[in-house]
Amino acid sequence: MSVRLHSGGRPLTLAAPVELECVISGHGLSDSGVSWMRQNRDSAPEFILFITSLGRVASTENGKPPARFKAKKESNYRLTVTSFQEQDQGNYYCIVNHNQRLHFSSGIPLYLPAPPTAAPTTKATTPPPSTTARSKDPGDCKHSPKTAKAPKKGMDLSCDFYIWVPLASACLLLLIALLATITVCQKTRRRRCKCKRPMNGSNGKPSMPNRYV
Repeated sequence: MSVRLHSGGRPLTLAAPVELECVISGHGLSDSGVSWMRQNRDSAPEFILFITSLGRVASTENGKPPARFKAKKESNYRLTVTSFQEQDQGNYYCIVNHNQRLHFSSGIPLYLPAPPTAAPTTKATTPPPSTTARSKDPGDCKHSPKTAKAPKKGMDLSCDFYIWVPLASACLLLLIALLATITVCQKTRRRRCKCKRPMNGSNGKPSMPNRYV
């Protein structure tokens, strides 16, 4: 048993009719009727309909044949999908129940062709801005009031160190020189005050000042 597709060489398209034929080669199998089934890639086999050897489509659970599906009996059994949809895709089989044995045909895959993928569009790359610095005229530089930095209040610690240390050293040297000058002056005055008075008379006594004579 096998299933053949009658498409006339046309590719499978959406909403187009599709006709399948179940070819039965075994003796006596064609008198038992045919069941059509479909199995999708990610689902269990699904029953479509059953057609008797007299060409009648048996009623399903709801009493009506499935929509978009028609069956008939000629030399072989045929199944027609009047308007093929995406949910109709899958592998189709015909099954014959003869002498309490199930005879399965080889399946035929019916899948819509994949839509063409659009080629990726390449965006035009803009060249990066030039990083070469150009010489500026000093007159071009204008200080705006918004970008001008406010003067820092106070002095930096490093500046304080380099200013105050030499100044303190100079003050200390001046103080040492002043103390040395005062000490020298005091020693000189003491030496001058130790001078002896002039002697007057034979006994070597100091003479009285003239104002006491």
